[in-house]
Amino acid sequence: MSQHDAIEHLETFGYCLIEDAIPAPQADAMAEKYFQLHRNPANRAAFQDPNDELYQTLFGVVNLDEMCWECIAHPQVLQVVRHFLGDNVRLGEACTKWVKPRAPQGGIHSDSTHDLPARLPETPWMINSIWMITDFTVENGATLVVPFSHHARRRPSASDIAESHPVPICGRRGSVLLWHGGTWHGQGANTTDDQHRMALNIAYYPPWWNLMREGGHQPVFPETFARMPEDLQALVRHKVAKRRADIYEF
Repeated sequence: MSQHDAIEHLETFGYCLIEDAIPAPQADAMAEKYFQLHRNPANRAAFQDPNDELYQTLFGVVNLDEMCWECIAHPQVLQVVRHFLGDNVRLGEACTKWVKPRAPQGGIHSDSTHDLPARLPETPWMINSIWMITDFTVENGATLVVPFSHHARRRPSASDIAESHPVPICGRRGSVLLWHGGTWHGQGANTTDDQHRMALNIAYYPPWWNLMREGGHQPVFPETFARMPEDLQALVRHKVAKRRADIYEF
């Protein structure tokens, strides 16, 4: 999909899929690393919910794996993101998401809207993305998206969810799905007995967004920042610290 087509599709439908953004062997190497990170007991404190065994989110991956850096600063992705959020876009968080066999479907929701007014802003406040580190299929829990839902400019109610028709976004490993923060979406159910779905979730925000309100986001360690290329440093320099409290809490 060309840059123009990706932007137009996201603007119209609320999401777009860029296929084969990185080679499959590169995604395979990342998958191997991410499964190791999730299984390492030392990283358990960085889980979004340490008690959830079937759907795991690991925060702070930018400090644990340099392979994710290329995805964060991927030129084709940033072209789309900057169209909606401006040239000074910032990284919110990069985290990995492991959907294990028999994981139930997650709730349909919109992103970063919990304390926004009922009538959501017309101006985009976030572009989220999920890299398919393993193949995404209907059976292993591909992300569900409700097309056009960002135009409603509201969080989905119970009746909205009951009446909506989420579409599973399937793709080959190495592809990346981008969506507007107001697009209703959720994690699909993994109905298999033996297929593990791994993803890299990268969230982008405009410079005026208060990132302190985003729970779980981790800082970029100074020693990590020092090793980064300049284009990536420009995306993360606002969150360089040793502790979350140094930048996200008063």
